[in-house]
Amino acid sequence: MIRTADPAPPAPPTSPASTAVRLAFGLAASGALCGVVGPVVSVVDGGAPPAFTAWPLLAVLALLPVGVAAFFLARREEATAAAVLVPAGVFAVGRFLADLQILADPVVTARPELFRPTTLDSPSPTVGLWLLLAGHLLTLVAGVLAATRTDPDGGKAERFGLPTTAGVVAAVGLFMAPFSSSDAFVPAGGPLDAPPLALVGGLLVALAVPVLAVLAASSGDPDVRRGGLLGIAAVLVVLGLPGLVTAIAVDRVDVAPGPFLVLAAAVAFVWSTTGKKEHDLELPGRRRLNLIAASLGVATGACAAVGALTDHLHVPAGVPVPTDYAARLLWPVAIVVTVLALIPKARPAFIAALAAVPLATGLALDAAFNATRVPSVEPGTGVWFTALAALPAAAAAITAALAGAVGRDEEGVARTSPPLPLVATNLTAALLALGAFGLPVLKAPDYVPITAFGLRVGSWGLLIALLAVLAAAGVALVSRPGPGAALLLGAACVTATRALEYPLTESRAAETAPGPGLWLALATTLVLLIAAAVRTAR
Repeated sequence: MIRTADPAPPAPPTSPASTAVRLAFGLAASGALCGVVGPVVSVVDGGAPPAFTAWPLLAVLALLPVGVAAFFLARREEATAAAVLVPAGVFAVGRFLADLQILADPVVTARPELFRPTTLDSPSPTVGLWLLLAGHLLTLVAGVLAATRTDPDGGKAERFGLPTTAGVVAAVGLFMAPFSSSDAFVPAGGPLDAPPLALVGGLLVALAVPVLAVLAASSGDPDVRRGGLLGIAAVLVVLGLPGLVTAIAVDRVDVAPGPFLVLAAAVAFVWSTTGKKEHDLELPGRRRLNLIAASLGVATGACAAVGALTDHLHVPAGVPVPTDYAARLLWPVAIVVTVLALIPKARPAFIAALAAVPLATGLALDAAFNATRVPSVEPGTGVWFTALAALPAAAAAITAALAGAVGRDEEGVARTSPPLPLVATNLTAALLALGAFGLPVLKAPDYVPITAFGLRVGSWGLLIALLAVLAAAGVALVSRPGPGAALLLGAACVTATRALEYPLTESRAAETAPGPGLWLALATTLVLLIAAAVRTAR
């Protein structure tokens, strides 16, 4: 008698979550294929070929995020695979706008890996550009679908100091030019130098990095955390590598620091997922750390006050000492830092407000250094106290942050998901802050303003203040209501200090008028106060 073999057990049914993740992966893969084919068929007509044969590199980069997701999907780690796709979807919004600029005006668009104009005649877009744009839209849809299948909760959040720092570093790199160029047909510049669509797209991409870094790193689900951080790293490689390769491969185009910062941040994101355990470090108790931070804060305020009171310049006998308008900004900084240092409950606000110290000291030192270029003019006592204020300020910020970390460990604080109104207000504040620090608060016919994206001494102080405001807006999303609101109030102190630069220094030049940075600084301060109220209400 012939007997048939026992039938194989039925395969387990596919869950809706699994189906959604696979659908998201399919959409992302389709978008990646569009990104591969677009440069191959060319995004513009033959009159403007690429500056070098870039399509093999662009093909590999287009497939990189999908390849990482495919690796985890093959291992049935669907939560990790879905989390990998989310950052690519978020970045796709800004990348879509940046590539849309090619359709609007290719001549002013700096994309030598895709095309390089040879005349002032605008090349015509071709089907390759539409494929690129379609790829971004497919990636966006895939990211949205994948985000619905990731659960950021589920356990205790791991440390997110390294990913947050890497996010800020990457944002700085993305604000910089990807290369320098002496070729008139290969314009070099960062997002703020770009035409409108590329400007908005570049700002969205740069701003998304620290926000995504905080959200991914603070996830309580280790699979979501790992996937999110690896997804950010993959997209940063996609964004940073073309500029570096362009500088190497194209004549009259040189390397710039921006891509190195972006790629270094990508390495840091990958490193933060390796699970390396740090050696335990025995710290003083929270009370002692708070006392040290308060003492350093008072010392910072004292140095700033002395810097404001004493002369910043030594001039020859008989020559009147010029009025140091920039040093006036040290007064509000000294008052705010000292007051917040003496209020233990305001420790998060104190940490954020300390960013106003490099803002004020940088502007004051910039004015003094420029004046010392005149023969027989030397720096005065006020310069040294002003510069000294930055040291206890940095130490106070680190000590206060350690005190907060010790407090969280002692209390075992659980992570909370940010409410949508808070996300909206913080994102609005971050966007406004870019203009508040990147644009001048004061205009005059013969006055050269200092902005955060320049190369002057004062620019570094403004850049530090901007990054602190962006970091505060991001960290407040995952903080408890009380500390989160305090953090936003501290950031509001920084933007208010930026706004005070106009009334305190408007007499430094003739025919002064408010610049756009003043109104944006006031708007940022208002939105941060609203965000603090929203955080408290929640």
